[in-house]
Amino acid sequence: MDCNKAERFLLRSLDGRLDHENRAMLQAHLEKCPSCQEKDREYQMILRLIRPQTVPEPLPYFQERLLAKLKEQDKTAPALIWVKWAHRTVAFSLAVFFLFGAGILFFRPQEPRELSQTERFLLQDENPLGEAASILDQKKAEDRNMMLIFASVGDKDVSRRYKP
Repeated sequence: MDCNKAERFLLRSLDGRLDHENRAMLQAHLEKCPSCQEKDREYQMILRLIRPQTVPEPLPYFQERLLAKLKEQDKTAPALIWVKWAHRTVAFSLAVFFLFGAGILFFRPQEPRELSQTERFLLQDENPLGEAASILDQKKAEDRNMMLIFASVGDKDVSRRYKP
């Protein structure tokens, strides 16, 4: 076995990923090669520095405090689920309300409005100027004005009334 392959096996053995067959080959090479023995000692020293030998003990009453906190979190969890559902329900209800309101506003049946005299003439294909022609044919301005005034009194649309 060459030194490069031995170093790869050495690193795998430190991680515990080397099988028995390759471990035996590595041990045979380490017995023969002083440079690989030196690398093995260096790696072992690095591992001792990195991995502490003793595991720290937990603080007193650690387990009791941990269990108490876990129970407290379990108690608050159902309330949080209810709050999430409440927010979703409120948002959904508002959306439905606004859509329903918009549907009523936009799709409601419209009341038929009364047509003006001119609109009626145009829809019935009549001449709207028939009455106006008789009024405008008057020779005297006073007669013409009086006829216009009395014609507009019968009209229900206030904006169309005669204003002198």
